[in-house]
Amino acid sequence: MSEVSANRVGAPGGGSWKSFALSLVIHTGLLVALAFLWTTRTVGGGDEAPRRVEIVLASPDDDAEYLEQADLQPAEQSGDDDAGSLIDVLPSSDAPPIDTSQVLTEAAPLDVPLPGLDSTAMARPDVRAGAARTTHLTPEQEAMLAAEQAAFEARRPKGPATTLRVFGSGDLTGRKFVFVIDRSKSMGGQGLNVLKAASAELGAAINSLEKYHQFQIVAYHHQTVTITRRALLAATSDAKAEVSEFIENLAAFGGTEHEGALITALSMDPDVVVLLTDGGLPDLNESQLRRISRAARGAQIHCIQFGSGPQQDRNTFMRLLAAQNSGTYRYVDVSELDK
Repeated sequence: MSEVSANRVGAPGGGSWKSFALSLVIHTGLLVALAFLWTTRTVGGGDEAPRRVEIVLASPDDDAEYLEQADLQPAEQSGDDDAGSLIDVLPSSDAPPIDTSQVLTEAAPLDVPLPGLDSTAMARPDVRAGAARTTHLTPEQEAMLAAEQAAFEARRPKGPATTLRVFGSGDLTGRKFVFVIDRSKSMGGQGLNVLKAASAELGAAINSLEKYHQFQIVAYHHQTVTITRRALLAATSDAKAEVSEFIENLAAFGGTEHEGALITALSMDPDVVVLLTDGGLPDLNESQLRRISRAARGAQIHCIQFGSGPQQDRNTFMRLLAAQNSGTYRYVDVSELDK
């Protein structure tokens, strides 16, 4: 009785275990089959059509070359698992560079006008920007420009240089000459009477000039005066005729202001300046000599000192003035002029 009861109790427990094991095997098999089918479709083993793949190779100038799908077909299977890989399709370092010349030559010409634009207007300057603006000058402005142009032309060298000599000086070579003559009291009839001799000397020298040469005379004491105007004059016959009359009519009086007369002469941009004076006081000091040299800008300054009797060395500033400006110095004894 007890044995039979024990078997009945244990039988249901044994049947349940076997059913559970069988169910587990069946479900596991189904899961494996489903996983195999899913993997095959995802990798490409199914019937799904292959997708189109394109690779764009861009050059530095943004030109592009497109590879067609035929260029990306895998190589024939040769037993190598890597055959047909995309790595085989990409250009290697040994491959020749991509030729973009054809792309450039086939580009649209640059001279084709853009839609809505006038092609002739593209080459026309922008008047509003002032590129081709026409400026209308007033009569006063035109006169100023004409005067500047005339002054510029007057300063330009014309014709060959010439060489002059006055009062036994050294060579005075140039195209533009300014003679600076002292008209203080000591230079007149009550003094050395140099003005009369200067009229003859300067008249002869200026008469030898050609019409393309220029000259001027600056007479000074504490003020300066010139022939007609403070500018170089062309050596025409009319201008030459005024020289003797100008010097002979000078009244000798007053003191002496050397620096102002020399600065006036140098402002005319001459090649040669000739200073004719007895070197009366006041002398030019070092500061004045420096200012004159700066104003000279390369012009030669020659000095002729007049005196009566043997040479006196107290007026040494004339020697310095000539030496600092590429000129020469000469002393003239007026008592020897009439001999």
